[in-house]
Amino acid sequence: MKIRKCFSVNSYSQIEKLLESKITKKILIIYIKSNLIKGFGIDWLRVLINLIKKNYKQFKIKFYVDSGTDYGLSILIIRENIDYLKLRSNKIILSKINQMAKKNKVVLNPNFNVVDLSKIKNFRKLKI
Repeated sequence: MKIRKCFSVNSYSQIEKLLESKITKKILIIYIKSNLIKGFGIDWLRVLINLIKKNYKQFKIKFYVDSGTDYGLSILIIRENIDYLKLRSNKIILSKINQMAKKNKVVLNPNFNVVDLSKIKNFRKLKI
């Protein structure tokens, strides 16, 4: 099975630079860390998703969001317009949250290779 790549971003400007680079992929997956959501809140995530989907309609962008070990945050994130959710927990809680995720068409704990764009100096030359 082929493991897909996703790109970890810290700001909206990094997303803009990523989308301005040479993209050959049909689907672009953006990874958002849990500390960003805990710091800025769930409203920030909602506004970010809506802004990106409004300004970049020509790209098919999916979101992979990390909720850490916070179960309440993961339930709030499932209600948003995301596609993938990462949650670290025991089997009982994961099965209950997976039931909610299936209703909202969210994939729980997929296998992705995360590329952190904050560690790459000139990622505009990256071939995606």
